[in-house]
Amino acid sequence: MRVRIPGLFVLLAIVLAGLIHIVAVLALPALAPKDAWARLVPLGPPNTMIQIPASKPGEQVMPMMAPDVRYAFCRFDLTTGPVRLRAAVPDDLWMIAFYTPTGDNFYTVAGADMRRSQIDLIIARADQAVAEAGVDAPEEADDVVVVNSPLTEGIAMIRAPLAGPSHAKRAEESLQATYCGPKVR
Repeated sequence: MRVRIPGLFVLLAIVLAGLIHIVAVLALPALAPKDAWARLVPLGPPNTMIQIPASKPGEQVMPMMAPDVRYAFCRFDLTTGPVRLRAAVPDDLWMIAFYTPTGDNFYTVAGADMRRSQIDLIIARADQAVAEAGVDAPEEADDVVVVNSPLTEGIAMIRAPLAGPSHAKRAEESLQATYCGPKVR
């Protein structure tokens, strides 16, 4: 004896499965045990440039890190005022990206776009006046870029792709010389 399932039940089951799938996919980022913020906070204090060790199989700070790229980050905190980020950019491949603690990218600058070897950025909230906050802009104000952060905390990630293995030391030295902090230097 054969049992017939009405077509309406099949259609409802498909719709219900689709809704469950959509809810599960949208909930995954909130349920992830270790997002980027949770992985980077233990590596160092805020407003300090921290170089991430070169990735090796099974020893990556963040997932999907490329072995031919060197990374450094600054977990900035704007509660005491704007933060300055200065970096020497040895080639056009470098990129600096700014993220909120939840991973939303709010500003990105590539080395090729800056068209100079020194990048000088001031990270501030939209309601913080840069001049009033005690950050002295140099006379060449065009050389300083003000990045308005939507939140008080965030991450500035520097990505330095290597043009070849022989460029690793130079990239690592440039990342170590990068400054991120509240004081002008």
